[in-house]
Amino acid sequence: MRSSLLVLLGLTILPPALADFMIYIGKSNDITDVGVTFSSSELQIHDHAPLSCSDAGHSVSISASSNNDASKGRWACDGCSAKAPRDWIISRFEMYNHNDAVGHSTSHPVPLFNRATGAVTLYGTGDGNYDMLDVNNTFLGSCSRPRVPQEMDCWELISATFLTHVFSCTSDLVPNDALYNPWD
Repeated sequence: MRSSLLVLLGLTILPPALADFMIYIGKSNDITDVGVTFSSSELQIHDHAPLSCSDAGHSVSISASSNNDASKGRWACDGCSAKAPRDWIISRFEMYNHNDAVGHSTSHPVPLFNRATGAVTLYGTGDGNYDMLDVNNTFLGSCSRPRVPQEMDCWELISATFLTHVFSCTSDLVPNDALYNPWD
């Protein structure tokens, strides 16, 4: 009886199961047309790495915010520059995670993850490590920058042609199934 009680007590204080997910950034090549330079950056969240171009082509891409503010949608970043994503020195990386983060213009919008948290923001803590917090500064998990990130050119499948693995994360958040389009 005592050992059963200890096992039951132990089960009640265990933290929730943690999941791993990876954040990739797709960046198109800079295009200059009559003095205007254009490049786009898109975010993809995956539950595994390394990726294939097929994985990237069957995933929803989220565009960067035009004003570096993800409070109303998309994603934002302090330290994301015109350089290649592997060279970015990121201090803040924020993703919109309300109930309408994906498919907000459809009749079935969903958050990026298995539950809405308002935002998911990564704050640099040093040495390529990041704390993951929600909109209320509640700790959600941690992330790190890969030392040798996977980089791939998927120009024939996605609009942001060059995809780079920028974060590996551990959290009880799970990427939403709606991010993947297996029917394509």
